Amino acid sequence: MKRVLSYYKKEGDKLVEEYLSQHIRCCIDLMSKLELSRLGRVGISLDEGFLNIVRLSIVFHDLGKAFYTRREDENTISFTGHEILSAYILNKFKIEFTREGIYRLEKISRMMKPALFAVAFHHHSMGVEKRLESLRKMKLSSTCLDDLRNELSYIGNILDIDEKRLLDRVLEDVKQSVEKRLLGIGEIKQEFHNIEKDIFRYFTSGKYEDIILKKLSYLTLTALISADYISATNIRGGKTRFSDIIDEFYKFYLNP
Repeated sequence: MKRVLSYYKKEGDKLVEEYLSQHIRCCIDLMSKLELSRLGRVGISLDEGFLNIVRLSIVFHDLGKAFYTRREDENTISFTGHEILSAYILNKFKIEFTREGIYRLEKISRMMKPALFAVAFHHHSMGVEKRLESLRKMKLSSTCLDDLRNELSYIGNILDIDEKRLLDRVLEDVKQSVEKRLLGIGEIKQEFHNIEKDIFRYFTSGKYEDIILKKLSYLTLTALISADYISATNIRGGKTRFSDIIDEFYKFYLNP
């Protein structure tokens, strides 16, 4: 099995390489004191499951990168559109998760929606439609699902036993669907549009519970983007004005 890469770039003798499990663990570490932070306290006041919302968004946000492979002659990998595939996997997980009621919370399906929003749109500034179009020629390989399951074995106890079992089942179902040619990029893009419609529904609703859900979605997205960007910068290097803003935001709102 191949390790799943989160980043790869080679320039001459210099190689910067990061595995998906390393990136996930780094993001989780950055959120280790979330419950004591300003943003974390607000999120928890809205929903006691907020920490789990952020945790799951971190675990799932880059899973779609498993479907991208590097040719031997390539010095870098482009993962454009990976969040579409990640959102598809998380949505299937959400359906199974809700059906089983792992946390036995009354509003368990609601808790998963902000995580799905954050995963689906953590690269929204780069243009969602453009990133959807970039997947047009992609071919799905079932072996990538085996690679992903193997890579997730390196993340430790970030997921509990029930979550690991459920995710393993979801990945096996996706693998079988790919092998039987029941699942392709067309089906994944259609499911993403369905996800967008559901998000649009509660974002435009005036109901109290939907307003809370919208707030949780924005808080989760902000936490995920911050962790994702800081983690990536730590590995890849390079400072920008945006990275300075993210660092400042993290200091005041995501760190005690």
